[in-house]
Amino acid sequence: MRLLALASVVSFAVARAAFAQDEDHVWLYEELDTLALRTLDALQHTSIAENREYCGYLGVDASGQVAATPAVPGTVDSCLPDEPPEGFEIYASYHTHGAYSPDEDSEVPSYEDLQGDIEEGVDGYIATPGGRVWLNLYDDERAAQLCGPGCVFADPNFLECGAYPPQEEYTLDGLQARFDNDPGYC
Repeated sequence: MRLLALASVVSFAVARAAFAQDEDHVWLYEELDTLALRTLDALQHTSIAENREYCGYLGVDASGQVAATPAVPGTVDSCLPDEPPEGFEIYASYHTHGAYSPDEDSEVPSYEDLQGDIEEGVDGYIATPGGRVWLNLYDDERAAQLCGPGCVFADPNFLECGAYPPQEEYTLDGLQARFDNDPGYC
């Protein structure tokens, strides 16, 4: 399952890179997507067990390597990453959404997740309790599902909500509409 998810990520990265204005950075998008998946997959176990978000940054370190900053623990519904080390160029944020709850709509980025990445001027990767990974594209002001359920480690208690399934992508208005129309249960 995870090999199929990785293939989906690679094809998504290639499609996204095709729209990149700077051809020299196509490799970077592919490496960031792959690093985001590995980082989020590794964090999911702890995030779910502790039911709290974990967050950090992805970018290029002072030696020119694509890298992730150490994950910082947050709360059940928020996280603020530490400032990266000197010489670290931020390209994206990353965070987890903690454990599954039928009372929370945590299978999509929140309005605040997308808005925060737009305001910060970086893309953002988000792992959900069901193992989805989303990519907030700040310059397009939208969130796109990078890969579906089980792409990264998922909460063993996770149940898909057939009554309120996530779309493949959202704008800020779309996320607000989803929140406004959330029945509050699954």
